[in-house]
Amino acid sequence: MRNVRQAAVPQVQLVTFKVGGEEFGLDVFAVHEILRWQGVTPVPRAPAFVEGVLDVRGAVVPVVDLRRRFEVKEFAFDEDTRIVLVEFGGERLGLVVDSVTEVLRAPETSIAPPPAYIRGLAAEFVRGIVRLEGRLVILLDLERILSSEERIALQGAELVPAEGGAADGA
Repeated sequence: MRNVRQAAVPQVQLVTFKVGGEEFGLDVFAVHEILRWQGVTPVPRAPAFVEGVLDVRGAVVPVVDLRRRFEVKEFAFDEDTRIVLVEFGGERLGLVVDSVTEVLRAPETSIAPPPAYIRGLAAEFVRGIVRLEGRLVILLDLERILSSEERIALQGAELVPAEGGAADGA
């Protein structure tokens, strides 16, 4: 018997989450784990969007608040707040989000380039827009969440937590 089905449309799998009322997505393969919100250790002289660092099974992980990063109005962390741990340039990074929505499977054909009217800071982070059944999910480009300078600042900052840890005075 011959199978007359068309070739399957390539799919993408996304972890979707809310930040400031908007829905965003990241490739599921970039997401290492999702944690409930927990207090983090502040880091002196870290960029304003860095919430601090977190000890995850012995590894010190910098935590970025996406509300601050995207310049969205902040509100108090609650029981829905999550930290999405991602692989980023060979390192782990925590992303604070308002809530995690789901793991979504979508055809690659549903991803459109970002509209021309998305400008400014937010445009730097957007890889595309996923359109599904009247729903729009902003697909983030994880590699562009932090600039090279910000990555370097985080690498230095994560070694010196603010909780009384002594820095090398050299």
